[in-house]
Amino acid sequence: MQYIFDVDGTLSFDGETISESINNAIKDLMLAGNEVIFDSARPIRDLLPMIPEFQSQKLIGANGAMISINNEIEVIKQINSSSFEYLKVLIQRYNLDYVIDSSWNYSSRITQNSFIEKMIDPSKFAQKIKIDEIENPIKTIFVNVEIRLQEKLLTMINQETPLNAIGLAGERTVDITAKDINKFFTLDKLGIENYIAFGNDRNDFEMLQSAQTSVWIESKKNLKSYSKNADIVCQPNSEAVAELIRSFLR
Repeated sequence: MQYIFDVDGTLSFDGETISESINNAIKDLMLAGNEVIFDSARPIRDLLPMIPEFQSQKLIGANGAMISINNEIEVIKQINSSSFEYLKVLIQRYNLDYVIDSSWNYSSRITQNSFIEKMIDPSKFAQKIKIDEIENPIKTIFVNVEIRLQEKLLTMINQETPLNAIGLAGERTVDITAKDINKFFTLDKLGIENYIAFGNDRNDFEMLQSAQTSVWIESKKNLKSYSKNADIVCQPNSEAVAELIRSFLR
């Protein structure tokens, strides 16, 4: 069986580490002959430090915009140049904080405290470059966005561009990738069909809806109603998640 794991809010509850109990449970899955795939909103660069013992597994990053297979990174689809210019106009017009990822390097401006800062290149693998030096943007995040502006930006981007824009629950962000890109799109592209998926947020919806068994981690209080759509619901703590993972081996 193939097990697909989101990371932040699903396996990690501090944005920096995954507990030893969860890591050991995942190892037990693998020892039993199952394949484990990590499918994250993080670009591969920022996913690697979270999973030091699993870096050789298939990895899907940037909400499906990139993959790593056998430690080789490939971009599935990048943001086209005209759409990227439109995003830069929005940044200037609304004085937005942002993080823009290329296949490895990134550009960012964060003027207010944000949870996302500690997630950006924590191992200092990459270079922070100017926004105009980004040549192959794969994902853009608008950060510290007030709710009304978030809704306005989502509407504008989805109406004026072919991009995929979503607002993650309670995070005051707008996550933007190329048209049709999401976690399930890339799983499907890789030929992964019968799988068990773990997730906790809007960017996991498509992946969970198509899973043989969907596991919802209740770490987003304002998405609690989604639990009724999941096959299994789990509380957001490491021991509960580790025990649930091991339950699939019984």
